[in-house]
Amino acid sequence: MGRKGNWFRTLKKALSPSSKRKKDQKRKLSEKQKHPNSGPTSSVTIANQLSQIEKVKPTCEKNEGHSKAHRVPNSNSTGMASTTAANKCVQTITETRFVRKSREEMAVIKIQSVFRGYLARSEIRALRGLLRLKSLMESFVVNRQAMNSIRCMQVFVRVHSQIRLRRLKKLEENHALQKRLLQKHSKELEIFQVGKGWNDSTQSKEQVEAKLQSKHEAAMRRERALAYAFSQQDI
Repeated sequence: MGRKGNWFRTLKKALSPSSKRKKDQKRKLSEKQKHPNSGPTSSVTIANQLSQIEKVKPTCEKNEGHSKAHRVPNSNSTGMASTTAANKCVQTITETRFVRKSREEMAVIKIQSVFRGYLARSEIRALRGLLRLKSLMESFVVNRQAMNSIRCMQVFVRVHSQIRLRRLKKLEENHALQKRLLQKHSKELEIFQVGKGWNDSTQSKEQVEAKLQSKHEAAMRRERALAYAFSQQDI
């Protein structure tokens, strides 16, 4: 019975709260002995945690404010819709103005481009004409044509000079023939006047002289006609 009573007492002590407190105190003392600097480190960690909590608080409040702003009643939503509609109207007006300006600018650019193209084409045509003229003037065909024309002009001048010389020669020959005929007729008249020749006709002296003069003129006309015919044949 004594052994059983001791066992019961020990069990009662173990289960009692005072014994538990004593055990806790002993454990704390043993931990302090093992880790003497554990107290201040725990206070530092607690301070750090408090500072982090204070930093996080304003961000949480901002998020809550945004969520409250989004959760606005229907009256505010209608006002926002009206403002958005007005903004859209202003945007469309500005866009139409911009489109008009852009169309006018495009039209001006097109007109300028067309006019510049016309000027460029006219200048190109003028340059092409000048180049063609230059090429024709400097080409072999033009040189050949120029040489042929010069030769033809030279031949024409030579022929004209030869014709003039022949005409002058013919005129000189005609004058020489006329002189000879006049001399011949003058001699005949002298012979007739002297009386060396005998005339059996019943005509008077004036009639005979007129007849001789007409014969002389007829002979001169005949010689002129022959000279003209010869000159035409030579030409």
